[in-house]
Amino acid sequence: MLVFKDFVRKPFVVEAVEITAENIEEIAKIIGEIEEKEDGTKSIKVDRRLMPNLFRVEIGFYMTRMGDHVRCYNRKVFFRQFATLTPEIKTWVDFMTKAKS
Repeated sequence: MLVFKDFVRKPFVVEAVEITAENIEEIAKIIGEIEEKEDGTKSIKVDRRLMPNLFRVEIGFYMTRMGDHVRCYNRKVFFRQFATLTPEIKTWVDFMTKAKS
């Protein structure tokens, strides 16, 4: 008979920045190249070698960084998966990441 146990995924901390009209060109240097629509709206055509599951990043997306690893998320997905690091959450993260594997 199979006996299942409950587990909690270990948390990790990332740095994140919202992609804005002011920083989109700087972010494009990291993840791809700027594309501009006829109306002047800019987006980033993502380098598929860096992020194979994402074609385009637009203003309002978030880019995360953890060491050398970068990822991008639309606003809805980002806030579903990440919370602002508060002192209370940091205490919990520290406890979880120091737990024995």
